[in-house]
Amino acid sequence: MLAQGLDGQPEASMTFTPRSFRAWLVALLLSCWGWALAGDVHYNQMDIKRESGNRFVFSLSLNLTHVLHQVLAPQTPLADFLKTYSDASDKELQIALTKAATQLGDKSFVLLPSGSKVSIRQWQLPPLAALREALKAHAFLTEMPSATPVHVPPMWVQAHGQSKAPVSRAQLQVHKALHPVWVIHQQDQFWLTDQIPLAIVSFE
Repeated sequence: MLAQGLDGQPEASMTFTPRSFRAWLVALLLSCWGWALAGDVHYNQMDIKRESGNRFVFSLSLNLTHVLHQVLAPQTPLADFLKTYSDASDKELQIALTKAATQLGDKSFVLLPSGSKVSIRQWQLPPLAALREALKAHAFLTEMPSATPVHVPPMWVQAHGQSKAPVSRAQLQVHKALHPVWVIHQQDQFWLTDQIPLAIVSFE
């Protein structure tokens, strides 16, 4: 559902890869070719559920390696970013993920009619090992011929928001790294994009 925002803005909605890993990934691609080659391109999605009058759960299905690239190092070529972070130590990768979660929370929020912001926090990212494998898989796929469109499977992320009082209506805005994102809340469905970054959500 479209409406004017609370602030008047429009709204809506070949690097070396270990041989054993390369062999495993090729086998996986051959057995699951559908998820690697574009056919059904996956867009970022967000589902909003209210657990109580003032607590909300945001469940997201994301092209997470792309999102992390845009949050952590948007000026770095994608291939370089993927190699750097897939080769990083567990400590370095965890520090980067913590930084990414903080930045996502800093720029993702619901704006109440009173003007107060409720930040979307507690970003729960996939386990470190799963994320590292996704980075490696994406790096491998970037080596495929440019005429072959590819993508990696989406990954689930969850975040939370909590206001001091029950909320019936609020304006939603998320970090631009998530754009475009398809938002679902009960019967309302809409896009948030760079052109339409805001949307009014009714929680009644």
